[in-house]
Amino acid sequence: MRALTMLCLAGAVGLTTAAAQYAYSQSSYVPAAKFCANDTSAPCSIIPAYIGSDKMLANSVGYNGIIGGLPTSAASDPQTPFDNMSWQSFVGLNWMINMESAPAAAGLAAGGVRVWQSWLKVNQVFGNSPEQATCANKSGLPVISIGSDGNGNPSQKNDDYYQASTDVPLIDINGNWTLYERRLNFIELAYLKAPNGKLDNTLTTVQGQTNFVAAGQTVAFPAVSTAPVGLHGAMELKIAWRILGPNDDASRYITQNVLLAVAKDLVNGTQEICAEVTVGMVGMHIIQRNLDYATNKNLLPEWIWSTFEHIDNAPLAAAACDPKAPLSCKTLNQPSCGEAARGAGIGSYYVPVTSAVPIATNVKPTASSKLPSFAWDTKQPYAKGYVQPAGVGERTFYLGPQVVRCWQIYDLTMQLNAQWQTALANSNSVLANYQLVGTQWGAGLETRLDPYPANAVPGLLSNATLETYIQNNTQPTASGGVGSCIGCHRAATLVDNKTPSDFSFLPSLAAGTPTRFNFAQ
Repeated sequence: MRALTMLCLAGAVGLTTAAAQYAYSQSSYVPAAKFCANDTSAPCSIIPAYIGSDKMLANSVGYNGIIGGLPTSAASDPQTPFDNMSWQSFVGLNWMINMESAPAAAGLAAGGVRVWQSWLKVNQVFGNSPEQATCANKSGLPVISIGSDGNGNPSQKNDDYYQASTDVPLIDINGNWTLYERRLNFIELAYLKAPNGKLDNTLTTVQGQTNFVAAGQTVAFPAVSTAPVGLHGAMELKIAWRILGPNDDASRYITQNVLLAVAKDLVNGTQEICAEVTVGMVGMHIIQRNLDYATNKNLLPEWIWSTFEHIDNAPLAAAACDPKAPLSCKTLNQPSCGEAARGAGIGSYYVPVTSAVPIATNVKPTASSKLPSFAWDTKQPYAKGYVQPAGVGERTFYLGPQVVRCWQIYDLTMQLNAQWQTALANSNSVLANYQLVGTQWGAGLETRLDPYPANAVPGLLSNATLETYIQNNTQPTASGGVGSCIGCHRAATLVDNKTPSDFSFLPSLAAGTPTRFNFAQ
């Protein structure tokens, strides 16, 4: 074991404030937070169906997204309308059900069921894994079920602990696996069940997809619904959770008390896990099918991706890349984007240490040669065999991937974050502890910036808890996808592995034991 020295004293775990983590450029122009889609001055429960006015999208000449200098006015600022939409969506989704008309202080209070929790999990649409734990749920808790194919391989049909982008887990400083769940709204559900109103062509079964392809149909998720629930298009969510321990401040997180159920063939000793734990949200992807408006020539009718993280997750890399000048990034397609910025404190996925041997960052845990490749221990820490303990006083940390963020958050996004966080803090909402990492959207760009994925603003965007190991990948490889939401999802297909599924990987879950996607195919 290497000799390690901790650079911080035992105490409250948490990074510095978001503003202190990132040094962003100031200019005479400051973007304005739009706290509600109906133009009221406070955060509200409305989940927007589209971005607001964005004059830059009407331009057809000289448009290059956010590359170059900062905007000097709202008229030259393409990103803020998207970022406001992202924040409005995040707040609206985390509002309490049946409290939609209440002010933020009540609607965002802890306790109760949040809007997104009323949406269906993927197993409720596509069926369960072949092997699940059979846990008695005496407390009636929400269940996070980690199922398998019955042969020691985690299944995607329920919740997951593998990252979709690399099929490798993420471990926090408590030595536990990060957990992932996916949900979809009822607009998307209706389309999956009966695309174009045809039940025989349902995308929720293999036979239905076969009928769909034979009929010459093309997957096109709806952008707008006229149903009473609102004018939203299809929406999908992916949520990342970490298991909170006694040294974690649960009041800083969106939390759930859940029954953790892990299939026995994923556990050392083949004993299923049935444990009541508290989990804290550390990441949320929100994707929404956007409209095709002729006036917005530079916005492709695809999806809009919004990705949020808890501010305590991980520090910025010392050599973090600038989304305004991506071609100057020195760590593209490298296994690591380097050390954390000087003075970084403890994060949920990072512990500052010194060593005679440099501590690498964003390191994938090493898989076992036997199944399961990443086995659960029967008790916490569940990833004990894949981490190195390091003690400080009475506290034991577990050194694992040592996550750092490879990209700075766009300057105007950071300024907008500060406004939203202040408004949410004034409402005593825990959402003030989250930050928008970025909003990505399909764009008709005048200039293609090789080697970045084409037609996306920004070119690369990743969530450190959901795509830890591919943040700087510009091209997909056999071991992982590209560090771009649009770049990854462009490869999504139906179960035939040929028919494009309109940027959504969910239809592939119709297979009995869906194979994990090989990005090099």
